[in-house]
This record gives sequence, structure tokens and C-alpha cells, in this order.
Amino acid sequence: MKEKGFTLIELLAVIVVLAIIALIAVPMVLDTIEKSRKGAASSSTYSYVSEVETKLATYMLKNTGSSYSEGKYSVARLKEDLNIELKGTIPTEGNVCIGSGGTVVEASLKMNNYIVHYDGKTAITTDLTDIEDIACNGFTLQDEEAKVYGIKRSLTTDSSTWERTDDAVGLVANAQVGEVSVQNDFDNIYPWSEIKSYNYNTDTKQITAWYGDPTFTFDGSNGEVLTYIPEFYYKRIQENGYEYISISKKEKQGYTKSEAFSVGRYTMSGDTTRVHSRSGYKPLTNHTISDFRTYARNLGEGFGQLDYHYFILQLLYLVEYADYNSQAKLGLGNANNTAPINSGQCDILGMHSGSTDGTDNTSIIYRGVEDIFGNVWQFVDGINIRDYKTYICYDSNQYAVDTFSGSYKALGYTNASIDGYASKLGYDSSNPMVALTTEAIGDSNTNMSDYYRQHSGDRIALVGGSYENGLDAGLWYYWFIDSSSCAYVNVGARLIKIG
Repeated sequence: MKEKGFTLIELLAVIVVLAIIALIAVPMVLDTIEKSRKGAASSSTYSYVSEVETKLATYMLKNTGSSYSEGKYSVARLKEDLNIELKGTIPTEGNVCIGSGGTVVEASLKMNNYIVHYDGKTAITTDLTDIEDIACNGFTLQDEEAKVYGIKRSLTTDSSTWERTDDAVGLVANAQVGEVSVQNDFDNIYPWSEIKSYNYNTDTKQITAWYGDPTFTFDGSNGEVLTYIPEFYYKRIQENGYEYISISKKEKQGYTKSEAFSVGRYTMSGDTTRVHSRSGYKPLTNHTISDFRTYARNLGEGFGQLDYHYFILQLLYLVEYADYNSQAKLGLGNANNTAPINSGQCDILGMHSGSTDGTDNTSIIYRGVEDIFGNVWQFVDGINIRDYKTYICYDSNQYAVDTFSGSYKALGYTNASIDGYASKLGYDSSNPMVALTTEAIGDSNTNMSDYYRQHSGDRIALVGGSYENGLDAGLWYYWFIDSSSCAYVNVGARLIKIG
């Protein structure tokens, strides 16, 4: 018997029918899948919004005075601050607008391959496009670029501590003892997170390695060891009975820009022919402020000795630790000894702040600046004092001792005329970062916690204290001394580099 199959025409007819069915069915199926995915993105948005509001309520209860209020916040910041975790899809990018009471009033979120717009009630999913910069009733974005880290202190208190404000509320800053790790939230916050030591070749004028690179060295064999301080913006004001200090990554109204600079990780060592910043050496002492200025400038363009940038380091420390008592926070430093000690004791701490072993005859370090107080006094260039009136110069080309005109301008306050523990610092709105002692009273556990030594006549400034100053030492220990005779075994200097 002959077997009969499909003819070619019949096969073509079947293919055509199947094609027609496919043309009808496939778009319907794909549309259904698309609607399902969009619906899932919308559902995930509702879950996410609910989680944000719940976590935000808990956060604000735990952090009284938190800056979380009305504003626009990035998804990244909410995830970091609120520990947002959900089963299923969570947004990878976008902004969320927080209204009064901690409710989400608007959001624009990237969910997988979709953008979901939430108006406070309804989540509408659209095909993937660029995330719109939603207006959010005029709120500004409160992400890392807009964060402000601040502190405040009553002008009438005798406590050394400050209260954290703005995005600093709830943050913790601890210093290490040796290599034992501690919690310091500022390690991951700009500008503190970007402070880093590096090697610099003064001949080639090149950075040869950064801390953490395989070729980085502390001992100077790969170049001078400097610590980079990035640019940032700061504000220091006094109003309504309080002093406020704030630091921001971005420019804001009323803030002053601190340009990036580098400072010697160690106090200057070497001799009159060549000075260094390197580990393993005793500080160079017994030279005048003018001598050290010359030695530093001989290293090349941009080099000098520590000047008004010292006050920038003070601001960074103060906002981070919120306490004038730098010895209590960082360690006592080499302040109970009979002679200076060699540099490098804090190399084991890397870029962390703290002390070698917590005793009062070893070094301390603040973010890559070793012996910022203790061990030896340090000159601050560009500051001259005449009968308790301070004159400051910001042009390094004009630095000179006993100069009180031209580029040197008087501060708007008068320094204290008696020795003692500093109890009040001056404020000049034209020079807000420069805070010198205007009253000296109290003891080492109150107010600024550091001593103040003065003389009448024409003077220059020393800071930090030395190996023999005990509890007098610290970031606010000032000594105004005769420029012509100040060349002692306990007085040294520190490099600075601009550009």
C-alpha cells in the first residue's frame, strides 16, 4: 500500500497558519510579561517606600537632632544610613524626597530595567530612561555632596566638649592605641577619608608612591614623606550664645574654601644643608624660624614651613573628635621625657590617629601628622604678635619676623596678657579659622585643656608643646616668644607644600 504524506502546499499552509498565530500570540505574551515586570517594579517600590519610612522612624528616634527631615536623599545614602534590606528588588539608583514627619512624598527610582515614579500615593513604571532630577517641592539633594558635618559649643561653658550637629549627629570617633582597631566613622567621610601620606621626590618634583602602594616607604628612601590634605569648605561663626564649626565637601553660602595642601608627616630632620620629613630621625632643633623657612624653601617651589594651615588641621581635628582635649582623645604624646625622640613611632598606625602605646613618653599622630603636639615645639610662620595683638599674613612670599604692616593684618581681638590654661579663644569674622587664646584661667581638664604662655613686645608663635610639658601640651598650647632668641633644643619645625 502506498503511504500518503502532506503535500508541499499543505505544509506551507500549516506554516502560514502557525506564523499568523505566532504574530498574534507572541506580542500578547510579551506584553503580559512586560506588564507583569512593570507591576513587580511598582510593587517593589511600595515595599521599598514602606521600609524607608519604617527605618527612618527608628533612625530619628535613636538620633535625636538628626538632619533627616524635609529634603531629597539619594538611594545610596538611604541604604548606608538606614541599612535598607528587602527580599526581592530594591532600587540601584534614584532619589527619594522626605517630607515632614519622615514620610516619602516623592521618588524617582531605577528598578532593574525600569524607572518608577512615585508621587506619594501611586507608583508608575516607565521604560528605562535617564532618572529625572525630580523637583521634590524645591528640596535640594542631601547626598554626600551636600552633607555638612558640624559641632557647636556654648560660649559660656567651661567644658572641653562640643555637641555634634547636622550630619555629624550620632557619629563616633575613636583613636587607636598601637595596632588595635577602633570605630571611627570619619574614616569613610570626606575630607578625612582622603587624607593620605605619600612619597615625593624633590629632584624630579613627582609623587613616587602613595601610602598602601608596594613602593611606599616611611624612611625617606623613596622621597620625602608628606601627608595630603584635600580641599574642603568650612564655616566658623559665633551667634546666639554659641560657636558653630561646620565642614562640607561642596561650596555653600557663608563657607570659606580651604585649598588642598600637604604637610610633613614628621617634624623636620636633617641639617643645614638638607632638611627632610622621614621616619627614624631626631627632629632638627636649635635654629630660628627664619633659618627653618630658608631650609624648607631650599627643597623647591611650593615648600615652606608650617604656617596658618595649622589652624586648618585644628578645625579638622575638632569637628572629628568634638573635644578640645586633644591629649585625652589622641594620647598624651611625648610630653614627659628628658629629650626629643626619633620620628616614626606611629608608622604602625598607618593613616589612623592615635598613640604608639598610650603612655606620655611616646609619639601620637593625627591622620598622618605625627607629633602634631608634644616632642618639640613647632614654629607657625606668617604670625607676628606685638604687645598681645596678633598680625597674620597669608602670602608666604611676604613671611618675615617682627613685621606688622603691609601683608600682615591685625586680628580683631587681643590675646591674653597672663599665663595659664586657655579658657577662651578669640573670634574674628574676617579670619574665622584663627583662634588664639584671649583668656587664660582654669586647669588642664576644662575649656581648651592646654596651657598658654605669653610675653609683651614683639613675638612669634610656637604651638604644641615639647617633651617636657606634660598636661600643658596639646593642639591649643601656644607660646609667644622672642623671634631673635628662639633657637632651642626643644623647638623644631614642620614642612608644608602648596600645590
